[in-house]
Amino acid sequence: MQHIDDLLVLEQTEGMAFVSDNLWGTPVTPSAFGGQLVALSLAAAFKTVPENYLARGMPDVALPGSTSDCPFVLDPQGYPKAFPAMIWVTELDRDHATPAPPRQQMWLECPDKQQRSEQAKQCIVAMYSDVHFTRVIVRPYGIRIAPPPRHLRKIVSIDHHMWFHQEADPNNPILVDTWCSQLSSGRGVVQSEMFAHDRRLVATIMQEGRVEIDPSAQLPSPKL
Repeated sequence: MQHIDDLLVLEQTEGMAFVSDNLWGTPVTPSAFGGQLVALSLAAAFKTVPENYLARGMPDVALPGSTSDCPFVLDPQGYPKAFPAMIWVTELDRDHATPAPPRQQMWLECPDKQQRSEQAKQCIVAMYSDVHFTRVIVRPYGIRIAPPPRHLRKIVSIDHHMWFHQEADPNNPILVDTWCSQLSSGRGVVQSEMFAHDRRLVATIMQEGRVEIDPSAQLPSPKL
């Protein structure tokens, strides 16, 4: 398993620019994980302020993948064991005939239990905010991401919005409640709330995702 701190390492170049040469992706696709890009953006911002500063929100993080030829495909194969998180997912929409938004609940926990600064904890929470997130869009069609069906061509994040309400320690389980409130024309809006192990609401996330499905595929009618 790759160490999560290695995914947050940045090198400063000229001026106030920072780069990373350790982008995590699934082993079978030329992809990068959008959650890491969000966390790296926050980590770069923290390098420009004192250590006692924390973020209140990330209102508009534009992610690669808004065009059809972009190689940054997010969450196409699920998350292999190499990803630094313990993940438990509960699907709440098994009955596709139910006219309700697709929903999932998931627990995330950092496996190494190391002590970190509050800024580092917030970066990890930001990274975890995108785990199994956009995939909720295709759930009304009966599609599951891992393993990916052949008719799922692409699923990408267009932008990512996150607001931090309270501090959270990823060494303890974090509940992520996610649902898709809108799906049309190959795009969906996904919302999520993150709760600490003591039931405090610690963050709210919204994201727009884009989906490409083979038009020849025989899929059930969506329930949205």
